[in-house]
Amino acid sequence: MPRYIRGGKGSQAAYKEAQATFSTFIARLKAYRVLDPTCGSGNFLYLALKTLKNLEHRANPEAEALGLHRELVIETNPANVLGIELNPYAAELARVTVWIGEIQWMLTHGYHLRRDPILQPLDHIENRDAVLLPSPACGGGAGGEGSSEPEWPTADAIVGNPPFLGGSKKRGELGVGYLNALNSVYKDRVPGGADFVTYWFEKARAQIEAGKTQRVGLVATNSIRGGASRKVLGRIVASTTIFEAWINNGAAVRVSLVCFGHPDSSRQPGPGRRRRFPRSGGRFPSRAGYRR
Repeated sequence: MPRYIRGGKGSQAAYKEAQATFSTFIARLKAYRVLDPTCGSGNFLYLALKTLKNLEHRANPEAEALGLHRELVIETNPANVLGIELNPYAAELARVTVWIGEIQWMLTHGYHLRRDPILQPLDHIENRDAVLLPSPACGGGAGGEGSSEPEWPTADAIVGNPPFLGGSKKRGELGVGYLNALNSVYKDRVPGGADFVTYWFEKARAQIEAGKTQRVGLVATNSIRGGASRKVLGRIVASTTIFEAWINNGAAVRVSLVCFGHPDSSRQPGPGRRRRFPRSGGRFPSRAGYRR
């Protein structure tokens, strides 16, 4: 790019290289996928789609200002966001939320809308359980012998605010059959006394380990840093990197936000690149303490 801007000898070759770099970036945005495996009514999905569209919208005029050929249409769209939600009403609401967000963004920025149909199916926002696949013997009901771990779709990033339920309350809220099935499926991975939210953390960690995602950002409460829940963080630290972690003290509940995975996709972190997390009862360090 600098050689293209300076002009002179080699600038034409540099122009082609710069145009190819820009086209590759747009193609990467179009192919980028964000998964929320507990998407509720779709707020995180809406914000993810808006961010991707804003990036593409910014890149086009900047490329044009450099003399490159910009894209005439916005390639990022609702297909960029994937969701899983147990509640059927919330799942349908999430689909509508994403479409409304898409239409509002396109109208606000002066882009053409699809008219036939205006709203297309969003089957990649799924209505199902994200952490347990019930046994067929239960007729699709909760728990039961033969239950298994459900698959999550491949995505570049995973975000979400999984349901919180303290370890001591899981039996009463989830039911004996469901809890026994969870304990069986996640044996030796998630302690029985861990908070319910930690199953999403472990699933996301396993997605990174399997090469099905690169980065994860999940919301929990401050209890994730202690007791049985802490062991799930230990598995994360042992196999990847916690690159951001902080606590929001302004909320009614002390909210912990934990980001882990590959902070730089060109460098694959392993057990040798670990971040310390606080001892039980201690505090997470400041955000800067987790930055590279």
